[in-house]
Amino acid sequence: MHISIVTDELSGDPETAFELGLEWGVSRFELRGVHEARVPRISEHVRRRLLRAIESLGVTITAISPGLFKIPLPAAEPARSNLGWMDEGFFRQWSDARALLRDHVENLLPESLDFAAEAGAAFVIAFSFHRGGHPAGDAPQEVVDTLRTAAEAAAALGLTLLIETEEGHWANTGARTAALIERIAHPALAANWDPANALIEGDVPYPDGYEAVRRHVRNVHFKDVIRHADGSWEIAAQGQVDWAGQIAALAADGYDGAIAVEPHLSPSVSSTRNALARLNDLIGAQG
Repeated sequence: MHISIVTDELSGDPETAFELGLEWGVSRFELRGVHEARVPRISEHVRRRLLRAIESLGVTITAISPGLFKIPLPAAEPARSNLGWMDEGFFRQWSDARALLRDHVENLLPESLDFAAEAGAAFVIAFSFHRGGHPAGDAPQEVVDTLRTAAEAAAALGLTLLIETEEGHWANTGARTAALIERIAHPALAANWDPANALIEGDVPYPDGYEAVRRHVRNVHFKDVIRHADGSWEIAAQGQVDWAGQIAALAADGYDGAIAVEPHLSPSVSSTRNALARLNDLIGAQG
């Protein structure tokens, strides 16, 4: 297994993140936010500068995370009201949501795939649509169809689409992430396993969630959370994810992908450095 760092966890300037990571012995990075934007929707100048830094510093981009499909899935039809002004409001909200979905499918998806290929990343991280208040369960067919289309587009460029396990989304636990991937059944579709996100949803990420999703895992996010009895939660430097067990299981499975440091804590540099040290210790304990 290989350690990587999500660049914007360390700095909004990826060049700075690269330099700091290299000083700490890390040469693999995952790209997400760049200054105030998210890849690939950055200016042409920033894009050229970023690609130049990747080449000149000799770093490897393991994955990009453009926020693809991290949106609610619009209903098939807008809500209705007998009141004209309210009916118009419902229609406008629905129309905007459908337009956002079209933008993700028709624009953000190809833009992301092109950027990943240019940056040398093998993986594009996507999401499974926010449930929008619906209870967890089987994803609607439109989610399945949209993700299959995205996987087909990724395959055409020799890339793999990774579905991130994310709270509030259809793929919110290890088992549901695995079930969605298996329902789509495309070779260019796999999992970005985030045990902390699964724990937020009440999953037991290790061993239960991982046991369900293990054969699909191609990238792992390393952060931790504490989930309280009332269902509320908070990010923590050391929380309730059994990371020792999880890392041991990845090692036993011969996992050869990246584990991306993503602490979600402030201050950025010290929290990332501390998370990196913890991860190094956990991996080192495997001998």
